[in-house]
Amino acid sequence: MDPGLEERLRRMSREMGFDPYSDTPFRDPALRAEGGSSDPPDPPPPDSPDFHDDGNDHRCDCGLCGPMPTALEQVCCRDIPEVVRESPDGCITQHEEFRSVCLSSAVLRALYWELQENGVAVEGEVHRKYRFLAYRFFTRWIWKRLGRRNRVVLPACVVIAIRKQFPSAEYVGFRYPPL
Repeated sequence: MDPGLEERLRRMSREMGFDPYSDTPFRDPALRAEGGSSDPPDPPPPDSPDFHDDGNDHRCDCGLCGPMPTALEQVCCRDIPEVVRESPDGCITQHEEFRSVCLSSAVLRALYWELQENGVAVEGEVHRKYRFLAYRFFTRWIWKRLGRRNRVVLPACVVIAIRKQFPSAEYVGFRYPPL
């Protein structure tokens, strides 16, 4: 593919905010190997010299967003119309459905077995699996179906709530799909 075209497509994708299934596993592990290298490195923490802030004041209207590693990920749930439709009166993380679906290990465990039965392998330690499943469930709840390789940046408050419920020493931030 023309490198210029590839860069323009990435820039356009970033501007449009696509990315819900960034960690969707392939049914066939051999497909993953076709992509070449392994997963990209984790984004730098905000106190790192490699952290890039675009200087914009990223306001939070829900009151529950915290700092994210990149300006792209600094999105409040109140700025996303699809989220506001589900939770018009406050932060989506305070919505009963969010807590009972995205933060429930019992629900996520059932989803895990459903995916396994359908040939979708979710790999990693248990909290990493639960984070992936919670992000996927949230995306399904809010946007219904975006399709493979169509991704959106999740609200910072959602990512923070899920990471708090299912902590890890390492996190992977927003990633664009491979071209």
